[in-house]
Amino acid sequence: MKNLLIIILSLLLFSSSNAEILKTKDPKALCSNGKQATFNFYENKSNNWLIYFQGGGVAANADMYKGRSKEMKSPASSDKRGYDFMVQDFFENGFNVIYVSYCSNDLYQGMHINKIDGVDVYFHGRYIVDDIFKQYDDKFLKADKLVFAGHSAGSLALGFNVDLISKYENPYLIPDSFWLDAESLRVRQGLKGGLWDGIEKFLYNNRFDHCKNSHWANCFPSKPLFDQHKIKNIFFIWNIGDPYIKGDLEMVRQSIKKDSDYYNAGFSVNAEQKKMKAFENWGHVMTANDLYFKDFDGITLQKLIWNWINGSGQTSYINN
Repeated sequence: MKNLLIIILSLLLFSSSNAEILKTKDPKALCSNGKQATFNFYENKSNNWLIYFQGGGVAANADMYKGRSKEMKSPASSDKRGYDFMVQDFFENGFNVIYVSYCSNDLYQGMHINKIDGVDVYFHGRYIVDDIFKQYDDKFLKADKLVFAGHSAGSLALGFNVDLISKYENPYLIPDSFWLDAESLRVRQGLKGGLWDGIEKFLYNNRFDHCKNSHWANCFPSKPLFDQHKIKNIFFIWNIGDPYIKGDLEMVRQSIKKDSDYYNAGFSVNAEQKKMKAFENWGHVMTANDLYFKDFDGITLQKLIWNWINGSGQTSYINN
């Protein structure tokens, strides 16, 4: 406990002056309120990079959008976005970090405009991601270690933008708290008609080429999607008790184990049983809070991830 408090304190003392708030350049790279999107850049003198996507839910219809906070519709104006625990940890370990603030409400995949109460609302997440990748393309191409991560909606960004990620050699991906194991994927593929047709029109109205003609669930982070794009370095976090897990739980457990064996990486516990409270419900999101440092039978998520990146030691913990 003492060591955990020391670690957390050191991260909380991280100076805000380390963060540079930069603007996107593409005129289409807009937050939902029509203002130019921003992102945080934490610079280190190394050739290692972490690109981290902030989470924060989704606006699947007009009422959901109107109920979301002003912050989630606007560009970041300070570095208070970007204070996630894994982000600071990677910076302290010498990585350059790009923290993408979530302001498009569309899981980072939209390229369309919704009219809400007579006002244009921009679902331009894809334009934001594409702009940032173009700004740093030369750096990503030459990186020694290139890690893409995100929590919740930010995890989904890794699936919807996998075509951009896959152009780089040997990228590492950390989808935190949105991973479609085989059972979770099967259930979502059956979500069609009625309500779901409305969501598809509002949220997924103009998907990019790699998932345009497919069910939207096939664009979520999953083994089939990443196999299709030849990405093998995956460390997923997917806890039993997470409210977004669907289907038969025993089959979910079995498919999580298969995925972990396939990647020789991953993390899953029965977070509900352990009363492991995080965002929204049991065990949802671990890289953005102090669960990142929590001890599980002598190992932490932080240690597992660094072992995985460095290629030595224990790289998975499945106890769900």
